[in-house]
Amino acid sequence: MKMMNEDLIEALGELINISFGTATAMIADLFDSFATLNVPDIRVVPMSEIETIIMEGSDYQEIYISDQQFKGNFSGEVVFAIDKKSARNIQRLIYSTEEFDESQAFDENEIEQSILEISNIIGSSCVGRLVELLKEDVIFSPPTIELTHHLLIGLDKTRFSQVIVIRTVLEFQDIKIFGRLFIMFNNEMFNGLEKALNTFIEEL
Repeated sequence: MKMMNEDLIEALGELINISFGTATAMIADLFDSFATLNVPDIRVVPMSEIETIIMEGSDYQEIYISDQQFKGNFSGEVVFAIDKKSARNIQRLIYSTEEFDESQAFDENEIEQSILEISNIIGSSCVGRLVELLKEDVIFSPPTIELTHHLLIGLDKTRFSQVIVIRTVLEFQDIKIFGRLFIMFNNEMFNGLEKALNTFIEEL
């Protein structure tokens, strides 16, 4: 299967870092707290490797999955995954570090709503930057969320062939939220993205 070369992945990383700058400001405003959003790792992999990647590390034994489709000439699906520890750190942010009591019950509705908002901000920022590069338009479907052991539950694997995997770290002072963003698309979209990235590099 055709893979993206290192130069194109580096260019893709630059674009995603730019999009994360916008996303960081929006997330900081959401929680009314200064935030930094780091992108330690970006990979483009075949769809067949996704289950292995998402379950890397013990923290991902049970994960919250936010899923959102985008449609248009450039279409696909965005999935955001975080483990339960990071989800509880979101609860700490909601109540603030000083007021939060570790023994109190976690409000699942609040956690899920916050995850949906974070994933929507990050996902739309990244996809928006790629769509801008491709000079296309997309429409996002309403997102869904669930706590699960598997990334691909309910996902039609045959629709996609390639996945951009972005490992993120969202930091609020001493609180860290670790997540992974998956942007899934087919071979036709992959070829279009590859051509657009080559043009982007040539114009630098």
